[in-house]
Amino acid sequence: MNLQSGRPVDRSKDKAILLAAREILLRDGASALTMEAVATKAAVSKATLYSRYGNRNVLIEAVLRAQSDFFVESLSLTVSNREQWFVAAEGFSQRLLDYLFSDDHLCLLKTLQGHECMPVDLRERMYELGPLATCQQVENFLAQSHQAGVIHCPDPVFSAECLFGMLVGMDMLRNVFQQPAKRRPDNIAEHVKRVLTLFLMMHSE
Repeated sequence: MNLQSGRPVDRSKDKAILLAAREILLRDGASALTMEAVATKAAVSKATLYSRYGNRNVLIEAVLRAQSDFFVESLSLTVSNREQWFVAAEGFSQRLLDYLFSDDHLCLLKTLQGHECMPVDLRERMYELGPLATCQQVENFLAQSHQAGVIHCPDPVFSAECLFGMLVGMDMLRNVFQQPAKRRPDNIAEHVKRVLTLFLMMHSE
């Protein structure tokens, strides 16, 4: 194995780069996300940026993976009873809804809707590494919970989509049509508890 010599990697620069790239992507769209713009915003040299991310697409993928990993962090826990399941699912649901009803997500929706010139392959990759990857992690969590006997979920693909639908409801469409959402920071926690309680009832033998 080859070991690199010299100074250790400055992880604070990694964080600054991903935060800068995420902000540009959300606020200005993929077309505005250039390596030069990210380096300037993150206050790092282009050499530093390229040493970590070989090109713009690699950087975009890193941003999307980091976002998805943040959502599903609690789902990586091994659960052996319904109380543990509820805590893990609650952590995921709260993070997901906090983001979906945030200004950041609204900006992303507007960016996606307003940039018809965005390359099709990039749009597809953003979907694969964002919503699809998150949903697949939920499917895995439900499948593992079923195998452990915690819930009765023989079709985790269908159940994952049901959970997303129950959590988001009509609010996603309200966002698209620029109507006020029912979910607000002060009622998201209560909504999550109601949805997960019902979801568990639906997945009891």
